[in-house]
Amino acid sequence: MNQEPLYSNHTDAAADAAVVISTYNRPKALNLVLQGLSRQKVQARQIVVGDDGSTDETRDVIESWRSRGLPVEHCWHEDRGYRKSVIMNEAVRAVNQPLCIFTDGDCVPLEGFVRDHVRYAESGYILAGPRMLANSALTQRLEGGSESCLGRSIFWWLGQRARGNINRLMPLIHLPDGAWRKSAPTKWEWVRGCNFSVETKHVWRVGGFEESLFGWGPDDSDIAVRMINSGVRVKSLRFAAPVLHLWHKEESRVTLEQNLAYLHAALAEKRTRASAGFSDEEIATLLSAAGAN
Repeated sequence: MNQEPLYSNHTDAAADAAVVISTYNRPKALNLVLQGLSRQKVQARQIVVGDDGSTDETRDVIESWRSRGLPVEHCWHEDRGYRKSVIMNEAVRAVNQPLCIFTDGDCVPLEGFVRDHVRYAESGYILAGPRMLANSALTQRLEGGSESCLGRSIFWWLGQRARGNINRLMPLIHLPDGAWRKSAPTKWEWVRGCNFSVETKHVWRVGGFEESLFGWGPDDSDIAVRMINSGVRVKSLRFAAPVLHLWHKEESRVTLEQNLAYLHAALAEKRTRASAGFSDEEIATLLSAAGAN
């Protein structure tokens, strides 16, 4: 049996949710992400971009969408290398909605993205959503504006798959809620930063993202592990809430080994709090201001 919606309201024009987006110097991709959010039938009341030091082109994109009425906010800090976790914590501090939906600035939200996260949200659960991968050719056309992936029929998507422009179609197939979505409640590997949601209070309670992680690495896995260790459970959002992940060059793996060591320690120690993140005092203040228990 389907659960009653946790957040109001998936049938209204706006939902009590914030979409938090990470970005760095990819304004054309971010423009597509914000365009996708602007076309959702169910709108998030708040959009926060965590910007890891981009140039003014990114700011211009955000200001352009804000001038058109999209409720988008911009959290920025100086570019001093890959410090995604730090700016994501700044973005989460700005959230004033009870549900956080996380995605990346190169992942275009398709039809039903916000609606499905809100519709299937349950207290005490992380929703782990799917993604499709676009190749470089399709990405170039989308960013250049000669083609759009929004509002497309299944036949267009079938054509993209047949030409090898996307890696799969399954996220476009929609299945209803059910017990099967909770079959692996501690499967932290399912949680990807490009598409997951959770009650905002749980992000605060575990101290936010781990600011000891510098460079590319499992910041999404780390926060998922700490929330699971705190009692939050994983709910699969496969066959719902799709995003199209645009192609990009592979990030530097220079710091991956040390970041993975930190993740393995979090697993072994059953860690529930970030070693560098929100303080006890800040967590208490955030929870009190939100009226969260």
